Amino acid sequence: MIIKYRGKPVKIAGYEALLKRLSPTHPKRAAVKNSLNNARAGFSGEERLDEALFFFDPPYAHQIIQDFSLPEPFKIQVDTVLITQSAIFLLEVKNITGKLQFKQNPSALYSTLADGEIRSYKSPITQMNETTMRMCKFLEKIGSHLPIFSIIVIAHPSQTVEDTPPNSRILAASEVNFYLTELNLPKSILSIEELNQLSEKFLAAHQDYQPFPLAPKFQIQQTEIETGVFCPRCQFGKMHRTQVAWECETCRLVSRNAHIEALHDWFMLIKPAINTVECRDFIGLKSLDTAKRFLLNNHCQPVGGRKYRKYIYHPLHK
Repeated sequence: MIIKYRGKPVKIAGYEALLKRLSPTHPKRAAVKNSLNNARAGFSGEERLDEALFFFDPPYAHQIIQDFSLPEPFKIQVDTVLITQSAIFLLEVKNITGKLQFKQNPSALYSTLADGEIRSYKSPITQMNETTMRMCKFLEKIGSHLPIFSIIVIAHPSQTVEDTPPNSRILAASEVNFYLTELNLPKSILSIEELNQLSEKFLAAHQDYQPFPLAPKFQIQQTEIETGVFCPRCQFGKMHRTQVAWECETCRLVSRNAHIEALHDWFMLIKPAINTVECRDFIGLKSLDTAKRFLLNNHCQPVGGRKYRKYIYHPLHK
């Protein structure tokens, strides 16, 4: 039973917004584009695991949480968590192009591409060992002592894996359903009611991963980010304000609320707060009063005294 489903990672929209607002010759475009490609590939791999588990119907009680995340002090991100009465399984998907080779001493994962280029990554085994230790701390806090096992899932059958370390669990996505269904689980520790209670504790503790703002992570200054309202249809066309709406200079789309996306871009890229001057200048509104009304009408909560007042985004639905 899936009790939390996976959504599209918000960082994908953030990288797309950042690329849209960088000049074509900006020196950080390649780095942002690479991060976007990696995020898309990661999400695609996670979706393949979801497809593989679509008909998952094992002979034991279970709960599945997709895309589980905990903030400090645990700092946990797991693609899929399987909770049973006997144990917890952490599934981490890897969707990396090329022939994969695990190295030890020190641990690393190398990918050899078709053209011979070799890329190195942090070992997913080391990553999952760290995640398992942090998950143990979380379980201690919520009063659970279930054992934890980790599984690394290779997203595509075209990915070949060499030098797999002993005692590691590395499966192709197509193998996961059968592997988990046929598990010989140890004796149950939890009752069904306790399993449900533990799952609810996981859901209560979960917090969506927030990678924003992105620009500082790439050491991109605010002055390097293009301002204004971009067309939601053709994406790269700038829009100008008419008396009652926004009109794209390229495809002539007319929209009454295209500037809302520009506000979202600010929070994804620049800062978690905004004042009326910044709002007016970034979006291209005609006055501070207009900016204030716009912020209040779009779920932005004022904080601070009148002179230093800023607005923080509080959407009704996360």
